[in-house]
Amino acid sequence: MLIFGFSFVQAQEEIKEGVIGIYSHQKYGGLVIRTNGWGGSYVKGKNKGAFNIRQVTYDFNFVKHEKEVKSYFQDPSARPYVFGKQNAMYNFKLNFGYKKVIAEKLRKSGVQVSYTWGVGPSFAFLRPIYLRVLIIDPNLNGYSLSTEKFDPNKHFVDNIYGRASNFLGLSEMQIVPGFSAKTSMSFEYSNYRDGIKGFEIGMAAEAYPKRIEIMSNQILATLPNGAQNHWLFVSGYVHFFMGRKYNK
Repeated sequence: MLIFGFSFVQAQEEIKEGVIGIYSHQKYGGLVIRTNGWGGSYVKGKNKGAFNIRQVTYDFNFVKHEKEVKSYFQDPSARPYVFGKQNAMYNFKLNFGYKKVIAEKLRKSGVQVSYTWGVGPSFAFLRPIYLRVLIIDPNLNGYSLSTEKFDPNKHFVDNIYGRASNFLGLSEMQIVPGFSAKTSMSFEYSNYRDGIKGFEIGMAAEAYPKRIEIMSNQILATLPNGAQNHWLFVSGYVHFFMGRKYNK
C-alpha cells in the first residue's frame, strides 16, 4: 500500500512538472538561422490557461539577397565583399501571437510540443555599402586606397580592393516599414521545471510597400535570368532558445 501511495505521488509530481499553468509568465531567446540570413529572437509570454500562452516576440535579423556572392582581392589583408551589393538590410520585427501546447511534457526527460503563430509590424533598415577602392598612380608607381560608397557606374571587380567598415553609412540609414507574419512548431526539453530549453522550426514572411534594393538594380539587370530585388521575403528558420518560467 505504501509503495502504491509513493508511486501515485511521484506520478502526480511528474504530471505537475508538465502543466504550464504552474507559472504565469515565461521569457526566452536565442539564435535564429534563416534561409536568407541570421539573427536573434527574444520572446515574452503570459499564460492564458493551461495550454495557451500569449506572446510578444522581438526579432532582429540580417537579410541577404540570393544573388550575393563573396569576392576576394588578391591581398589577403583585404576584406571580402559582395560585388553589386547596394545596401545591407537589417530587419526588426515585433510579433504578437499565441503558443498552443499540443503535447505536454509529462516527465522530466520528456518533450513539450507546441504550435505558435504571430503577426505584427516589420521594419527594414538599409545601410549603404562602402568599399575600399584602388586608385592607380598615373605614373604607374603603385596605388592608393580610397573609401567610397558603392556606385555601379564607377566601381568594378578590377578596382575594388575590399569592403570598408560596417560602421560607415549608419548616419545614412533608411527605414522602410512593413508587415510580418510567422508560424512554427516548437520543441522544449529542459530538465528543470522552471527552465526553458529547445528549438523552434517555422516559416516567416515580411512584406514591404516597395522592392528593397539590397543588390544594385543596375547590376541585377545585367544578369541573364532576370533577377530582381524583393518586396516580399519568405524564409524558413530554426530558433535555438533558452529561458525560464516564473510568477509575478
